[in-house]
Amino acid sequence: MAKKQLFGTDGIRTKANVYPLTPETSAIIGRAITRWFRAQKSTSQITAAIGTDTRISSQMLSFAVSSGIMSAGGNVIDLKVVPTPVVSDFVRTHGCDFGIVISASHNPFGDNGIKIFNENGSKLNDAQEFEIEALFFEDQNLEKPVDALVGRSFAASSPTSEYIGRLKSRFAALSGSNFKICVDCANGATSEVAKGIFGGFGGLDLDYNFCEPNGLNINDNCGALHPEVLAARVAERKADIGFALDGDGDRLITIDELGRVVDGDKLIGILAKHLDRLGKLKKRTVAVTVMSNAGLEKHLGGCGIAIARTDVGDRYLFEKISAEGLSLAGENSGHIIIPEINPTGDGIIAALVLLEMLYTTGRKLSELADEIELFPQIQVKVKISGEKVPLEKIPGLLEKIGDEEAALSGGRMLVRYSGTEPVMRIMAEGPDKIKVQKSVDEIAEFVKDFYGGNR
Repeated sequence: MAKKQLFGTDGIRTKANVYPLTPETSAIIGRAITRWFRAQKSTSQITAAIGTDTRISSQMLSFAVSSGIMSAGGNVIDLKVVPTPVVSDFVRTHGCDFGIVISASHNPFGDNGIKIFNENGSKLNDAQEFEIEALFFEDQNLEKPVDALVGRSFAASSPTSEYIGRLKSRFAALSGSNFKICVDCANGATSEVAKGIFGGFGGLDLDYNFCEPNGLNINDNCGALHPEVLAARVAERKADIGFALDGDGDRLITIDELGRVVDGDKLIGILAKHLDRLGKLKKRTVAVTVMSNAGLEKHLGGCGIAIARTDVGDRYLFEKISAEGLSLAGENSGHIIIPEINPTGDGIIAALVLLEMLYTTGRKLSELADEIELFPQIQVKVKISGEKVPLEKIPGLLEKIGDEEAALSGGRMLVRYSGTEPVMRIMAEGPDKIKVQKSVDEIAEFVKDFYGGNR
């Protein structure tokens, strides 16, 4: 398949106000998306829901994409600042034809992005994104509606109320609990929604952190990318658990009652075993990405649970669970998908499912986490300049990776380009941490030498 020019691992993402995320090109993107969805429908009427995170550039890009949607004859329901999972939920429950999220998720505030959901609240596949790109590049040659065919925009009055209400009803048993919880909202889109949900369970003792977004502080030394900050808070307050969300609310990293970070892989394993005990883990299989730790695979295998690996990105996880009829998927970065409740990564839902499990079993998160022994895993990012050269075209790289992987004594290496940043990601894991570090360092230096001028 040819290389996509706009879309990456999770929608379109780059520096805000830089191509293709300028207002001018964002309007064309909005038109292209609308034209594509209209082509899939038998009706001329088409409606999109659009939400944003708290970045300073999100309103600018929301206006631009919305103008493009209306320029193509689509109507817009403006949800304003809402978590990404809320847009997915709103599209499904309000009969929208598609949804748009203006967010760069965990990236720094200067970046931004465009994520797309179909009418079922799930993300598009590669082939569909290619078709939208073709419409983008053909924009000048395509007719635009005029007169009464131009679209309109409507403000949603309370876009999160139904989502909050459903989750409070679904997890009503938590009102009988008395957990002491610290929540980190990353100064992002969950800053108000999280309070509405967790605050709806009367018995919880809640401590909210980083819930004061100013457009510039999203993900800034807080949230799922910096769980060590919340870990210190959990230890200080002697809380039972901590939940660190990311800027758009689709990731969750947890902190146990000892103040230790429990990463996404351990959370996946804990939830998989819980659903399996309840007889709700379909096919006794959980979908994970190539980034998930081999120690997780070994542990779950010992429990009779299989894993199915996918490429990196929660949309690939959803494709896998849809194709195979699975009930749980997750990434070690903290994306957890429980399709019975929402067909996309949802940090708040993952937190509620975990709380429900702790409440009904009476167990502590530290006990559950300690049951899963992960291999030492080290990841580094190497910044690159210019075009991302395919790995197989970097002389000697694949051979070098093979040699280093062989030295890991049963471990593995994964080297890939980021789909959202100008970096190469290098990951190694294995039973011997010293060997893992050496392998990562060797590949990182090899890549730096190549991009430093040895091409």
